[in-house]
Amino acid sequence: MAERRDIRDTKVVREALALADLVLQSDNPIGEITGPAGTGKSMAGRAVADRHGAIRVAAWDGITRHQMLSSVALALGLEGAGAVERLLRRGEDAARALLVVDEANKCGWRVLEALRYLADECAVAVILIGTEMYERQFTSARTRGLLLQLGSRIGPKRVATRHLDRAETYTHVMRPAFGDVPDKEMVTAFWMGCRKGNFREAVELAGECRRIMAHNGLQQLTPSALELAVKWMANRHAVEA
Repeated sequence: MAERRDIRDTKVVREALALADLVLQSDNPIGEITGPAGTGKSMAGRAVADRHGAIRVAAWDGITRHQMLSSVALALGLEGAGAVERLLRRGEDAARALLVVDEANKCGWRVLEALRYLADECAVAVILIGTEMYERQFTSARTRGLLLQLGSRIGPKRVATRHLDRAETYTHVMRPAFGDVPDKEMVTAFWMGCRKGNFREAVELAGECRRIMAHNGLQQLTPSALELAVKWMANRHAVEA
C-alpha cells in the first residue's frame, strides 16, 4: 500500500492544532513544531493547514530571504512586480493569515528573521516546523544572538514531536492497514520493527507488509509476513548507513 498523505488523529496532531489556535490568538503570533525525522511533523503541519486554511511553504536547501518572501506573497495571492514589497507593507490591520513553514531547519537566520518580521508587522501568524538542525541555530554561538527576538516571540508556544507508543502505532497505522490485529506479540513486533514507533517508518513497514501479503495471496497479516517486512526494513537501513 503506497503511503498517502492522509492525516491521522495522533497526539502530536492534536497538540499541533491546539498550538495553531494559541498562535492565532497571541500578540506574538509565532510558534514552532520540532522533533526527529519521521515523527509526524509534516503531517501535523498539514493538519494545521487543513483546519485553518493556512498557507504552507516547504523550505529547501539554500532558500534565500527573497525566495521565502516571494513564496509567501504568491500563496497570499500577491503576484507580479513588487509582490514582496506589498507583502511587507501588509500592516497589522490586515486580516491575520496563518503560514506553516515546513523544513525550517533549511532556513538560515536571515530567512527566520524575515518570518519573524511577518509575524510582528504584517498580520501573518507563523508556525515553524523543523528538526534539531533548526533548534541548533538558537544555541549556536554564531547565530544565537541574531535570533534572540525570534526566540522571545516563540516563548512557550512549542510542540515537540516524538515516536508513537505501541497503542498509537496500532491505532494509527496497523489497524487502518490490516484491520483488527488481536495478536499482541505481533503488534509489539511491528512497533519494534519501525524503530519503536517512528511514524514514517511505520507507514513504510505497513506498505511492505501489504506488498508481501499481496504477493502471497494473504488476506490477513501473519507473523511470517511481518518478519519478512521487518527484515526488509533492517536491510534497507543497513544499505542507507
